[in-house]
Amino acid sequence: MLKYSIFGGVLALGLAAGSPAFAHHAVQAQFDVTKNVVIKGRLLKVDWQNPHAWFHFEVTKEDGTVETWSTETVGPNGLRRLGLSDRRLFQIGETYSVDICPDRSGAKLGFTNAFTFPDGKFVRVGFPENPNGEIPGN
Repeated sequence: MLKYSIFGGVLALGLAAGSPAFAHHAVQAQFDVTKNVVIKGRLLKVDWQNPHAWFHFEVTKEDGTVETWSTETVGPNGLRRLGLSDRRLFQIGETYSVDICPDRSGAKLGFTNAFTFPDGKFVRVGFPENPNGEIPGN
């Protein structure tokens, strides 16, 4: 009986330890960091959570069709270090331009390099940055 208890404990510990590693990913694995796309859209929702915050936008294409894009950023602590400590800075319904590295699969996802706020304020939030400060691919 003790053998089964030890095995169960080790199994539970292994599953618990493996969960965060499975949930987290390398940005370069999911997103093409050699390409940049700028989307402009109305902010629908913000998921202010760890390990990465997510921003969801309604983007109207040139032909009038509407798409929903979701962009991943650094986590809330990283955003705070960049001066974005108050989530009220991101107003639902306002229009933002977002420079992203697109998802490799073609899904309407991206990893955020920078936000341009409705008032014109520009904040670089993401990864990667070239040594000369330019966004890769530009």
